Amino acid sequence: MFRALVVEDQTLMRLALMNEVQASFHDCIVVGAETLEIATRELQNIQFDLIVIDPGLPGFDPTSETARVAVVDKIMEASASAIHIVVTGSDNRTEAEGFQQIGAAAYLGKTGLAPGVFSDVLEDISSKGFSLRLSRVAMTRPDYRFSVLTPREHEIIDMMARRAPGVKRKEIFALMSERLGIDAGSAERYYKQARAKLMRQGHPLPQGL
Repeated sequence: MFRALVVEDQTLMRLALMNEVQASFHDCIVVGAETLEIATRELQNIQFDLIVIDPGLPGFDPTSETARVAVVDKIMEASASAIHIVVTGSDNRTEAEGFQQIGAAAYLGKTGLAPGVFSDVLEDISSKGFSLRLSRVAMTRPDYRFSVLTPREHEIIDMMARRAPGVKRKEIFALMSERLGIDAGSAERYYKQARAKLMRQGHPLPQGL
């Protein structure tokens, strides 16, 4: 079983990151820790394969380069065999290079972090040895959430709404089939039933659907 630890003090972001990690592996356990103390305790009890770290944890100055490095370094020392991914809301290329030098396998900016990013990041690590994804500059369209849709229906709606110009629906169905381990026909059915639900309820359709 694959074991992952997410060290992040903001509850909603921590849960979102945990969900993203879980979606990337079929057989896994994901543990969340709000503080370095909790993370350290978990590291003593469990050998993790992957650790996601926000360097701006409580008790440390998030604007101090020394403090941010200390957070990541302490976790890395206690989990030498794990893959370490740094995720931060104040990302920059210089800091990314510094964390790469001390052994981090990836550095991600929180802003614009897209669904499915961890699968792509792990592919980068496997092929290039390091993954760098700085924050996107700004949103170009709003996010939608509908209570009538299931998580899988939401995912295909999100992927379809965010597709780049020129990307066809068939390509999105193929991408979703790879990500979720289903066939492209099932992905298309999720899309069609999600769209039908929204239209029956009179909800506005996101742009691109």
